[in-house]
Amino acid sequence: MPIEKPVIAITMGDASGIGPEIIAKVLSMEKAYGCCRPFVVGDPEVMRQASRVAGTELRVRQIGDLSEARFSFSEMDVLCPEGVQVHEIRWGRLDPAMGRAAALCLEAAFKMALDKEVDGVVSAPLNKEAFHRAGYNYLDELEYLAELTESAEPFTMGVIDSVWTVAVTSHVPFRDIAAMIKKDRVVRYLCLMNDTLRKIGVQEPMIAVAALNVHGGEGGLCGREEVDEIIPAIEEARKLGLRVEGPFPGDTLFLRVMDGGFAGVVCMYHDQANIARKLLARRKGATLLMGLPVPVGTTAHGTAFDIAGKGIADPGSLSDALRYTAKLCSQREQGVKQGVTH
Repeated sequence: MPIEKPVIAITMGDASGIGPEIIAKVLSMEKAYGCCRPFVVGDPEVMRQASRVAGTELRVRQIGDLSEARFSFSEMDVLCPEGVQVHEIRWGRLDPAMGRAAALCLEAAFKMALDKEVDGVVSAPLNKEAFHRAGYNYLDELEYLAELTESAEPFTMGVIDSVWTVAVTSHVPFRDIAAMIKKDRVVRYLCLMNDTLRKIGVQEPMIAVAALNVHGGEGGLCGREEVDEIIPAIEEARKLGLRVEGPFPGDTLFLRVMDGGFAGVVCMYHDQANIARKLLARRKGATLLMGLPVPVGTTAHGTAFDIAGKGIADPGSLSDALRYTAKLCSQREQGVKQGVTH
């Protein structure tokens, strides 16, 4: 039997930012409904205002329960969680109330995910400072979602066109990075990258690995992490059957990747992956939160307070996040139907 299109909850993010308007733009494109059955978790009045700002023709339908959703192009089904009431949108202003509303939307979406009502979640960008000022004492939304869902080891992946990236360390002080580059940790992320690429249909993926130190450590002269940890991790991954090359110096890594042949890149720290990814992707690409009960996508950019409410925000990254999340959901469902566990 054909596999049904996945149901995806799109959370509105910080209502003071560009999230609601780029949601309206994405859902005004028929292709969004070609890959999934989307609905919005957020404030219906915010979404009405955002739709007007975005210049779309969408009709906003408030629903009280997911069973009422029509998933119909030209309409936006909006489910408003308890406690989410945005009395006034102050475009471009940092507001703890918006941080709380964004968090409540994520909480509601993941309750539905845990209840197996939705297959995936896409989050419009939230503002971490507003999130923290609202009393959510988490490093980021991934840490928050990990606690909500009791997920032990979630991680973040980025995607640019057909190239996927992951960082061995993420939101940690720079001075702590070197101590965290250990063989077993690098092997783990190589295996996670390989498994993810296989799930989306890449056969025998080739993975590039970044060095940590300048010039790849110069054989230990500029640091020993490559000699002691990264190269042994690459050798171990090869013994496990992975196709891995590196470590490549950070300043030439993405030049090699752009020349083709690599489907995945394992970097050592956040900016090593994301500066290159964002320069290459510009207003496209997406961030995927993995290791949670369902696939989660979000934008490769933030709330962009400087342009919020002007109707000029580019929806490309959110569109990519929806597309890749839907693809991961479909591959996951196909594996379940075939009796494959991951």
